Amino acid sequence: MADRKTHRRAGRVSGAVYAAHRAKDQKGAHMAIETAGGALGGDVGALVADFLEPGISSWHRGTAHSCAAGAAILSLGEVLAGAETFCRQKAERKAEERKTLQTTPDPQQPNLFIAAPNSSLAQLWLSICEILWRALAGFANGLTAGYISHLVLDAGTPRSLPLLTNGF
Repeated sequence: MADRKTHRRAGRVSGAVYAAHRAKDQKGAHMAIETAGGALGGDVGALVADFLEPGISSWHRGTAHSCAAGAAILSLGEVLAGAETFCRQKAERKAEERKTLQTTPDPQQPNLFIAAPNSSLAQLWLSICEILWRALAGFANGLTAGYISHLVLDAGTPRSLPLLTNGF
């Protein structure tokens, strides 16, 4: 039977791989941030089933450790894609805000942009927000991959997984 350490390791790997796959069309740095977020999400996702149903015995597997739970997670594909898109859009908005803080129209020549006098702290804050939104897109993907990896590992044990709940 897989222990907590094994579940976490498998969750990190599956979360990072799935997040990287989903971010394959992103720029290099953006893909790396989403992949790191996916690894973190996979680590958390791999622990969710045991958080909901703590492993106090080998018969602890109920609804959260069932084939039905895995199917429900897999059926959330559209919701997950929507969350990913939302996070990426928020990250792009923060990047655009940061760029607009860097330039401003020249009052004498409106078609000419000059350097804007702004705070480095504001630039830093917008950069941090952009990174966090990108990491969150990967985290959402990694969370589901980590949960599924937990179920896959448990399915390979002698007690396997119940179809719906414990005893069924």
